[in-house]
Amino acid sequence: MDDFERIELIERRFRRRYRQKKILNLLISAVIAVLGVSSVVYIWNYDGDGLLTFRWLTVDGTVFTTGIALICIAVSIYDIIQYTEITDKSIYFMRLASAVAESLIMTVVLLSQLPVFPEHMHIFRYDMFNMHMLIPLLTVLSFVTNDSPIGKLTPRQKMHGTWFITIYTAVVLTLILTGYIPPDKIPYFFMDVVNMPLYMLAVSFLLIYGLSFLLSHLLSYLNGKLSWMWFKGVTNVEATDEKAE
Repeated sequence: MDDFERIELIERRFRRRYRQKKILNLLISAVIAVLGVSSVVYIWNYDGDGLLTFRWLTVDGTVFTTGIALICIAVSIYDIIQYTEITDKSIYFMRLASAVAESLIMTVVLLSQLPVFPEHMHIFRYDMFNMHMLIPLLTVLSFVTNDSPIGKLTPRQKMHGTWFITIYTAVVLTLILTGYIPPDKIPYFFMDVVNMPLYMLAVSFLLIYGLSFLLSHLLSYLNGKLSWMWFKGVTNVEATDEKAE
């Protein structure tokens, strides 16, 4: 095998793996979209709270992640057809924010199952299992193994991973303070800004944002390490590979 044939073989292997990567991500995104829509419809009908259904981070995170999944489907189709990776920073940061939100949701629900807590969140209902476990796992898997890294992120850039949490917090607190969300419908105890001590509020939000930033750092790090695994060994072409390819 001469150099030209070797380069041609490497290119074919790279294109095949790239296509496999994008097809898998498209399928995962489609599953996320179906699970997201069906879970939100289920909880809307089951709880009967109307628009107050969207006071929960879990529900809003699912809606956001479902929207991002639909964008990923369109991007993946374009990537497959054009063999061109769209590495736009805005798309990357939206995906990172989605993965952080879903990771936070899953972390909180897993911690709530510890015996030190008197009440355990019920997670085996169809919508609850999807929104607290299955969608977060698929979202994280899709992000860390598919999205092309945009380079080493600065601490400021990693804060982009927390912006969905910030928007959710600002909107829900505004609705609580204006009375749209009544006291008995406040989604989380640390959002009871009227009755909770100031130090408890400060500690709660520091923990949440600290965990969110840590998740943003971890997910972006894993993305940088794992996204290239699809192409591991693609240049290791031996003479015997000519027939196999």
